Amino acid sequence: MTQAYVNFIESLSRARWLMVILVLAYIVKVLTLGAGDFAVYYGASNALHDAKMIYHLPYPVGSSSCEYSYSPFFAFILIPLSLLPLWLADLFWLLLNLVLTFRIFDITVVFLDIKKKFSRKEYQWWVFLTLLFSLRFILYNFDMSQATLIMLYGSLESLRFAFKKQWVLSGFVLAAVISIKLIPLVMLPYFFYRRYWQAGLTTLGFIIVLNLTPSVLYTWNGYLDLLKEWFTVLNPMSDDFTIKQNVVEESIHSLSAFISAFFTDDVTRYGLRRHFVDLRTETMIVLLNAVRVFFILLTLVFIKIQPFRVIYDKKRLYWEFSYLMIAAVLIFPHQQKHGFVLILPAVAYLSFFVLWMKKTHFSTIKKNLFNRLLFLLVVVWLLTTASTDGIIGRHLYNYGQYFKLITWGTVLLILPLYMAQPPFLHIMKKIKSPRLKSDTPTL
Repeated sequence: MTQAYVNFIESLSRARWLMVILVLAYIVKVLTLGAGDFAVYYGASNALHDAKMIYHLPYPVGSSSCEYSYSPFFAFILIPLSLLPLWLADLFWLLLNLVLTFRIFDITVVFLDIKKKFSRKEYQWWVFLTLLFSLRFILYNFDMSQATLIMLYGSLESLRFAFKKQWVLSGFVLAAVISIKLIPLVMLPYFFYRRYWQAGLTTLGFIIVLNLTPSVLYTWNGYLDLLKEWFTVLNPMSDDFTIKQNVVEESIHSLSAFISAFFTDDVTRYGLRRHFVDLRTETMIVLLNAVRVFFILLTLVFIKIQPFRVIYDKKRLYWEFSYLMIAAVLIFPHQQKHGFVLILPAVAYLSFFVLWMKKTHFSTIKKNLFNRLLFLLVVVWLLTTASTDGIIGRHLYNYGQYFKLITWGTVLLILPLYMAQPPFLHIMKKIKSPRLKSDTPTL
């Protein structure tokens, strides 16, 4: 191991410790404000431990209350934490999120071969750019003690195991996060499409087993009734997930809230019209489903309509995964701001791509591509990240919420992601680095 490599690793360690200290300070601040949504998970877990119905009940969150919408399995695995005082259970939960956030970055570094391709300074720039686009949404997950970082980690870790042909681990991890919340479900058809048959079938098996585990606390009929209640909560066509998404507030930013905002006049705030046209409820729901189908079919553009073909290029695999996460946060209903941490893989990939292009000797075509990417990324940042009240103030922030700027920015992010598609060795010929074939599966 060369001294330069040792110095590189040491620099990462120092940067990591600094980040740990800063995030721990932030966690202390969060704990002083209450347990956020974890209070709902905590309450549902206590109710499940007593074999009660856990859905359609108000659980106190600060001065208000919320209903539990996650799976019985999630409440079941939180039973050990529910035996602790709420503040201590929340502390463990936040620390778990911290560890898994670093793990997401670690896996990304290996998928993109950051340590081989970049110098220490370039690595630091990559971290900075990635956090510049995603820190707002990472912090929302800590603010609300949410579970989306765990969904992202599980999806990415499962892909890593599948790439290494560790089918049981891949299936178990993916089944676990799907059994908590359905967002990672987008990975299951992708596994079959990419000929990871074993991982896909193992995932299905583990989903059945894991979702049966809470039944040990109920009679069989009682547990079936609990599952029926859960399915009524999940119904994507319910009024709560369509025409009522924006009635109470403007914190929902997925397609379900976006289509309702711009194609009905049910909600008008600040004396401003935002809808393009006022559609009947039935027509609006048809449009919503059509747009969802569009983003699902757009997946085929990213995976090149090449079914049952294994991908050995780690960067391409990560690029495809990045789009899947964007599609997931858009098509699943009721995605609040914390859910948009799922754009992290896309911005990590694009930060890598832009920095790598910067290392090359530009031709006119490459320079034009570089400039277009930078322009689009600046616009995406303004819409998704700069629209926070910490930058533009509460007044403008409210308008940003009202006009769904986060959703606009996330949809726009798809364009630079597509423009930066691999393989991109053709723009790297003048850089001396190992060929892609030598970038061995070291995940």
